[in-house]
Amino acid sequence: MLPFFFRHYDEFVDRYFIYDNGSTDDSLAILRSHPRVEVSHFETKDSFVDMERHLSDTIWLPSRGKADWVFMLDIDEHVYHPDLLNFLRRCTVAGVTAIRAIGYEMVSDRFPQEGARLSEVVTLGMRSLGFDKLCLFNPDAIEETRYAPGRHSDAATGRVVLPDPREVLMLHFKQLGVDYPIARSAELRKGLRDRDFEKKWGWHYTMSADKIATHWARIRANSAPVPALDPQRHIGPEDYDEEERAVGRSGLFDRDWYIQTYQDLVATRVNPLSHFCVFGWREGRKPNLYFDPKWYRDTCPEARAPGQNPLLHYLNVGEPQGLKPSPFFDPAWYRERHALSPGDSPLRDYLLRRKSGLVSPLPDFDVTAYCREHPEVMRQNRDPYEDYYQRCGATGARNGASSTLPLPTFRDLAMQLGLDPETQSSVEQADAVAIINTMKRFLEAVPLNEQSYCEANPDVAAAIRDGRLASARKHFVDFGWFEGRSPN
Repeated sequence: MLPFFFRHYDEFVDRYFIYDNGSTDDSLAILRSHPRVEVSHFETKDSFVDMERHLSDTIWLPSRGKADWVFMLDIDEHVYHPDLLNFLRRCTVAGVTAIRAIGYEMVSDRFPQEGARLSEVVTLGMRSLGFDKLCLFNPDAIEETRYAPGRHSDAATGRVVLPDPREVLMLHFKQLGVDYPIARSAELRKGLRDRDFEKKWGWHYTMSADKIATHWARIRANSAPVPALDPQRHIGPEDYDEEERAVGRSGLFDRDWYIQTYQDLVATRVNPLSHFCVFGWREGRKPNLYFDPKWYRDTCPEARAPGQNPLLHYLNVGEPQGLKPSPFFDPAWYRERHALSPGDSPLRDYLLRRKSGLVSPLPDFDVTAYCREHPEVMRQNRDPYEDYYQRCGATGARNGASSTLPLPTFRDLAMQLGLDPETQSSVEQADAVAIINTMKRFLEAVPLNEQSYCEANPDVAAAIRDGRLASARKHFVDFGWFEGRSPN
């Protein structure tokens, strides 16, 4: 990977500081032959991942007073902007001090030929929040980076000023054919130490070749041309994260509600808006109580196009046509009731005023009477209808209500049905697959303490933190229950 790395960065970088952990191939020879490279060696004791995190937080400190910008990268991470140097100059003038990239997991059917520029020959990728990394910063402005394991998130301090919009991509080149990630994981597995295994850090390096191949196939199936690369080169940097910015501008994404509702995201430090646009709507997570992605797609076939964010379809098509975002909001009635102009968004208007006690989402909900009956709602600055929903709604269990129904294990259920519990994922048993899919629908409504689940299953927490898994509930529904894990 080193020739690809230097081919990409040589036009930007004045000096490379590379830390090696006992390479046994030709890497050191390649590094020593480069006139701008300084190589240092580091030893790992009880944790490779923790040592890497420590180095990431400290090795850049000597650059203060010497460098305008510092790249913090692994060899397979390529920062991309079509005019990076001029972009950084503009950032300096504007007072921008740090860049968190828009991450993509790049994928190809085979390993590229030598002499190629990876961003020109590998142009398919899957959006990856785990690579929305702090990858470029002004060392004089940043006090501490405070990276999490793997640098997949940070809690940087100092004069941290980010650009708006984001214009830099992080292209992670690991899934270069099936064989390369298998071989690379086997090599990295050798560097893991006792504490890594204890904390389940780097656990993906321990996956079997079959699981790595399955993981590669999933990424390949979910990949698309990356903005700015062929054939999407016409997309300018200002539009790389247009979907997120459009959702953010709409006023229909309630950041606080999203975090409070989906507690599994709290420990991940993930950007809630990015999570919704990349993972959330695909999992049926709501941007607010009143827009239900699954319900909207079920009732509006035009919103089912692959990869289409249903909230954007609602903004551009559904709401202007008067379509409902869920059973809990009637936009046509609300527009008429409050005499909104044709250009006004009924749902946005309601979300802005919902805690006032003066507006209702539905004609049959008497907000005045409810607030009179429950005066604490106004005192606590709560949404009256959401309070009613949590008290009386049919799906109250999804919002944390306790369940008195015992949850059977998959093994018990399978044996009672005369199925082999060891073949729960076999597509050859059609009846078993049908039952499993039905059970997954049930499992989606099972009360699950997201934080407790992550604490009890550190491998799940690590996968969420790294961006390889969207949520604790997603794991429980797809894997956890079948593996005998408890939801609480």
